[in-house]
Order: sequence, then C-alpha cells, then structure tokens
Amino acid sequence: MANADSSKKVQRAARAAAASQGKGERREMGFPLVMAAVIVLGLGLVFVARNSRDATSAPRIGDHWHAAYTIYDCGEEVPNFMGLADPDGIHSHQDGLIHIHPFNSSATGSDAQLGVLFEAMEATVSRDAIVTPEGGTISVEDGCGDEPAVIKIARYQVDPTLQLISVFDNDFHSIPLLGDREAFVIAKVPASENPPEPSAASLEQLDASTGSDLISTGAVPIDASANQ
Repeated sequence: MANADSSKKVQRAARAAAASQGKGERREMGFPLVMAAVIVLGLGLVFVARNSRDATSAPRIGDHWHAAYTIYDCGEEVPNFMGLADPDGIHSHQDGLIHIHPFNSSATGSDAQLGVLFEAMEATVSRDAIVTPEGGTISVEDGCGDEPAVIKIARYQVDPTLQLISVFDNDFHSIPLLGDREAFVIAKVPASENPPEPSAASLEQLDASTGSDLISTGAVPIDASANQ
C-alpha cells in the first residue's frame, strides 16, 4: 500500500509540474503576442492620426497664401525664380512671392514645404550650394570674401512687425510653410552670421498681394520650357 501511495504522489507531482510548465509556456507565449498587438495598434493609431491631421490642417485645398522670399549671395540679392511650372500649387509668379494654393493633398498640411517650391522652380538648396536656373550655382566653397561660408534659410514674421523667427542650416527642402504672410530668406552667408532681412521689394510685393491674385487655374507641369 505504501508503494501505491508513493506512486500516486509521484504521479500527482508530475502532473502538477506539467501543468505549471504549461502555464509558464502560455505566459511566455502570451506576453510577446500581447506586446505585438499593442505595437500594431499603436502604429495604426499614429497613422490614422497623421492622416487626419494632414487632411484638416492648413494649408488646405482652396486656401491661397502668400510668402515673400529673397535669395542672397553674401549679401548680394540674386534674381527671383522665373519658372512657370506649378505642378502642386506651391510656386512663384516671377514676383518675389511664394504662392501657396494646393491642388492636391501632396502639398497640404505638413506636406506644404519649401521643397515643393524648389522642385517646381527646378532649384535645389543644400548645405553645399544654392542652385537655381536664374542665379546658377552659389557654392559655399567660394566663401564670402575672406570668410568661410554656409547656406542658411531664415523664417521671418511679417505682421505686425518684421521679426526673425528661426534659422535653418540643413534639411532645407523640409521646411514647412506655416501660414499666410510669412517671409523667407535663402542665403549664402559668412558662417558666423544669420541671413539678412528680406528685400524691401519682396515685402512691398507681399503687402500688395491679395488672396485671389495670380492664382493658377490648374496644375502646370515641370518641363524643359518652364524656365525659358
């Protein structure tokens, strides 16, 4: 009888150990699955929130903003963009202004960036150079006089008074367009200096602009004749 009791105890212990091991394995498997589900859900919520924000944040399709801009090469003003292309609704009319009236969602909300303007005007702005069809290549390698040079873009508040808001020294194409009646300066400057103020002519043009003037009636694609 004692041997039978011992055998039963051993069997019960074995079953208990097996049950405990099974629970442990289920817990070990269950935790990663729960975490994976949380991550997937979180990414989904971020995606939905971003799309919702972009769909509702300005500039929206139908808005029409203006921003002044000036390009400088070591303090010397460079000719305005003269391109005619307007594929997405962020472009210039050869007037020292950025016209911002998105045709499609790729140029609305947080996607309304200076890079959309540069692409339409067939220009590039990097830490090495400002390259435009009108002004050619403005390279930091040439310096500013005897001083080393850098490329910077400054954002200015215009109303109620002109005020420097921020200065960017990289990732220029991703600079967002935040509102109507801003001003930007794209400049090669001595490394220790900030860009100068926007030109008086560009600010006068901004003051003269309205929400309905010079708006393209439809997208104008980029082609070889855009800057001729």
